Amino acid sequence: MKNPLPRQPDIAPVHALGFPYLKDAINLYQPPHDLISALYPKWQPLINLKMDNPQDQNQPLESPQSHKIEGLLWMILFILLIAVAAILLYRNWLPITKALGFDAPLNFDQVMSSKGLHDITLENGRAYDISYETSSKREFIGLVRHTSAIREPSFAILTFDILVTGGDFADPEKVTTSVSNHHFSWMPTSNTEPSGIINLLHTVPINEEINQTLKSIQNGDSVIITGYDIYQIQGYDAEGGYIGFWQDTGCNTTLVTKIEILN
Repeated sequence: MKNPLPRQPDIAPVHALGFPYLKDAINLYQPPHDLISALYPKWQPLINLKMDNPQDQNQPLESPQSHKIEGLLWMILFILLIAVAAILLYRNWLPITKALGFDAPLNFDQVMSSKGLHDITLENGRAYDISYETSSKREFIGLVRHTSAIREPSFAILTFDILVTGGDFADPEKVTTSVSNHHFSWMPTSNTEPSGIINLLHTVPINEEINQTLKSIQNGDSVIITGYDIYQIQGYDAEGGYIGFWQDTGCNTTLVTKIEILN
């Protein structure tokens, strides 16, 4: 028995779908010539604009050299501004510090050269009237267990709190010490009453050399500090108004005239 011929797929001829020829089917999707002709005048300005300005998309890049020059000019301008600001600050430092309530460091060679060390007037106009306990000098000999700057703008001639100790007070294994807010305290480490000396000095240097030596004193130094005990310091502002007084209680405000560091 012979194999039957393969059956052809059921495909309708093109002309049966309403398209007598395949070419006519393709041409059906092409826009009419009249439509293109009608739209061309409207498209032409856009096409010409795009073609006339090709540089919009192809702008040449700026050279790296121009960026370097621009950066250098900005740097020079910045340096000049800093230099001008520094010069203005230097020339107007005193007025600025006065306006902000700060005073420049004192030069005690100039400060302590007026009226026999009783009446002192600073460059900013503030003045002090100093009275002393006696006319005799006094020595404080011992080991320094504390030193710190006094920062009291109203009484700027006071420079340091220095705790000078001797005997048991100089031995931290026997006595603990503390200084806070210009006052000192101590406590024995046992039930035994300590013996020796302990003095907290509030220093007023007689000259700039003494002031610098006071700055160099450190904890653990053995020192001899000589000077006059100050009873009271009364303060006045630049307009002569009374601002109050400084008077220690249990400490030693001292006009320091001599310092020996024995280390």
